[in-house]
Amino acid sequence: MIIILNGPLGIGKSTLAEALMEEIDHCVMLDGDHVIAMNPPPPNEVEYLHTALSFLIEHHKSHGYRNFVINHIWRTPDDLDDLCRRLSHIEADIRSFLLTLPLQENLRRIEVRQSARALDEQAFERHTVMEEREALYARANSGLGEELDVSAPPEALVTALLSRLDAK
Repeated sequence: MIIILNGPLGIGKSTLAEALMEEIDHCVMLDGDHVIAMNPPPPNEVEYLHTALSFLIEHHKSHGYRNFVINHIWRTPDDLDDLCRRLSHIEADIRSFLLTLPLQENLRRIEVRQSARALDEQAFERHTVMEEREALYARANSGLGEELDVSAPPEALVTALLSRLDAK
């Protein structure tokens, strides 16, 4: 199984991915932001990310891992489709989820996480999340994943998502 978690900054993608990884047997969490965190960045980050994720999943599968949780932001259906096409040769059920949350709660979470950081990036993050939310939620049935409200605590979200996947 490959679970793709899509959503704007600060919505809880990494938190949910980590909680899922801890609950699912033989599971690897792949954080898209960490995979492409290079200086200078690759010329085409999406191309690099998708190639690297495909390679990493094949590598981990060869070592006995069967389940994967990938978290990142895919702004367009074409980008998410490209990832799914690149992973289609891997024998796995691929499910994509677009995480949703009311704006004020999303902003509150950004504020909370900012309190644990050395640099004050709150203004940048607030601006970024507004742009990302506009791109992701501009139209219904956008092709960016099945909507999943992440207002509940991580433990409840894991239970609900696993039930939805019938994967436990």
